[in-house]
Amino acid sequence: MVEPRIAERTISIDGGELHYLEAGSGLPLVLLHGFGHSSTSWRRTIPSFARQYRTIALDLPDYRREATWAVSFEPAAFAATVLRFADALELQPAHVIGHSFGGVVAMLAALARPERVRSLVLVDSLGFTTPPVPPLDEALLALLGFWLALPRRPIALIRAGYAMSFYDASRLDEETVEEIARHAATPLGMRSRSRTLHEIFHFSRRLGDFHQRLGALRIPILIVWGKNDPVLWAKDAETARRVLPGARLEVIERCGHNPQIELPAVFSSIVLDFLGKT
Repeated sequence: MVEPRIAERTISIDGGELHYLEAGSGLPLVLLHGFGHSSTSWRRTIPSFARQYRTIALDLPDYRREATWAVSFEPAAFAATVLRFADALELQPAHVIGHSFGGVVAMLAALARPERVRSLVLVDSLGFTTPPVPPLDEALLALLGFWLALPRRPIALIRAGYAMSFYDASRLDEETVEEIARHAATPLGMRSRSRTLHEIFHFSRRLGDFHQRLGALRIPILIVWGKNDPVLWAKDAETARRVLPGARLEVIERCGHNPQIELPAVFSSIVLDFLGKT
């Protein structure tokens, strides 16, 4: 079978340039990457999705291209950008898959404009994990901020840090390692990650109102979680299911924080089965 061709594209929105990958045709399927990642993290699953859907993997602002982008780093601002992106491409209501930080962005986009989202797939998603209690939260934030601010981190060190998010480190993708290294070496990359990290912590300290708002969603939702996720523990999937009582939950055995990379065939099969029923 001939694999769908993955095209690299850019589009200008609000004076900034967004990069995205696109393949296939049919109903739109939008893929949103996690914190520190880019559209590269979806390359192992795009071919499977593109056989049935117009598959679009977006780079969130400042996550790949060295470009000037006047944007708030609050999760809601990223969601607003995603919605403007969907408007610019004239997408009909789309299926949306969000991984980790991309899951929060996807949910906020659905809350802001539910008519634009056909269904949600939340993959090891932020939005259900509270940070440690003070003062441990500030200590953790400072430690992560120090790591992100380190100039010219050796790629071997980046690879080792990235590998810790996998159940089987041999399954990590070198493309994402190289993407993280390139982005980490730029002042813009370091600044955007640091500011986004602070906003993630701020958002995660006040999840009660967000969870109440999620109860208003009336779209099909799939929650996917790696059982051995060391970043956002699988117990948080139960919180997600409680907050989203109509959602379907799938926990993938022997899998870490990145199911779409670590076990792409298993992940794609679960998602396509869900999408086929919505």
